[in-house]
Amino acid sequence: MSEQNLLDEEIETWKGFPWALRKDDLELWNGMIKEVMDDFGEAVEKSGKTFATGPFFMSLLLVQQRMISRLVQELRKTVVETPRFDAEATTLLDF
Repeated sequence: MSEQNLLDEEIETWKGFPWALRKDDLELWNGMIKEVMDDFGEAVEKSGKTFATGPFFMSLLLVQQRMISRLVQELRKTVVETPRFDAEATTLLDF
C-alpha cells in the first residue's frame, strides 16, 4: 500500500470533522486538504512513515507557514512603499 493511499485514508478518518464546520470554515478546510494533497502528497509518500498522521499535520503546518510568509512579505512591501510609514511597524515585521 502506498503512502499516498495512507494519506487518502488519513484524510478519510477526518470525514466527520467537516460536517461540524460552518460554510466558510468548510471552504477553508477543503482548500487546505486540496493543497496538502496537491503540494505535499509526494513528500508524504516519501516520508517512509507507516501512518500518515504525522506527515499530514506537518503538511498542514507547511501550508499555514507558506501563507504566513506570503502575508508578511506583502505587508513588508506595503509598509515600505507607504509614503508615511511608522518605523515601529517595520520592526514588528523583523522575524
